[in-house]
Amino acid sequence: MSELTNALNRILNWFQHNKTSTVESLQPGLTVEEIDEKVKDLPFRLTQEVYELYQWRNGMIDDGNCFFQAFRFFPLEEAIEESQIMEEAWGLSLPFGWFPLFEFEGEFFSAVGAEEKTENSPILHTYHGIDISYRNLTNMMLYMTECYETGAYYVGESRFIEENEVAVIDILQKYEPESSSIFKSRDETIENSDGSKIVNSYHPDSDILLESRILDSKGNTIELNRYFQGKIFNRMTWNYNIEGFYQCICTENWFNDYEKWEEFFVEYQPKCLAVKMERRYINGVLKKEIIHPDRERDNFF
Repeated sequence: MSELTNALNRILNWFQHNKTSTVESLQPGLTVEEIDEKVKDLPFRLTQEVYELYQWRNGMIDDGNCFFQAFRFFPLEEAIEESQIMEEAWGLSLPFGWFPLFEFEGEFFSAVGAEEKTENSPILHTYHGIDISYRNLTNMMLYMTECYETGAYYVGESRFIEENEVAVIDILQKYEPESSSIFKSRDETIENSDGSKIVNSYHPDSDILLESRILDSKGNTIELNRYFQGKIFNRMTWNYNIEGFYQCICTENWFNDYEKWEEFFVEYQPKCLAVKMERRYINGVLKKEIIHPDRERDNFF
């Protein structure tokens, strides 16, 4: 039995002894063939961990029960539908392969697929932005298993899953010490002779680099790098020297595949910008290009 399935079974055992209604909400698992059939039209492959999760159980019915905190475990069919809805709403700004597993009122914990099936991926927290919360799904479930078994997660008087905030942070520190929800980073600034500067953000108790921001002499950010476990997972650069455009913002992600998303802006009227063109590259290959129609000048100006 894998670490992931063992952790899931331990969580199930806790529910069987403490909150049987959640057990009743969980749906029977799927076969590999059933999962293959349901995901065949996705533009990416799900990770082996996600397959294992849905072989264990196919999510939860929507009856008010939660798998952790207020988050419901999506049935595979709903996860597929939600990924398509979010793709339409977020466009190319949503990472390639984004696939939601747990949801509460538009807040998601998601895995990341790829062009070829991989063993695992980081687990992203998507709400107002996108951050890595866990190095993989197994680590997420091991963390939750300890939260349940030690009482950091418990059934409150309302019969909902509540948490001991201090205990939860202690356990999260054990499994994901770089999680931004644990601490306030320590910043150091390097001043350059040309007026530009570099602002590095570190873990407060170590020299682990979490973020590096480069600003030009006018204070404009021209490059932002974000790190997890010593590696860059997200880079944004701003280029103001592309002929025919006011600026280009390039976002690169290393969540699973190497992904690059370019946004080309034009100034359709003074000090007002609009996206004219978007491009998405996966592993260096152009996969999608969107040309937006010219935006009409606002009469207000």
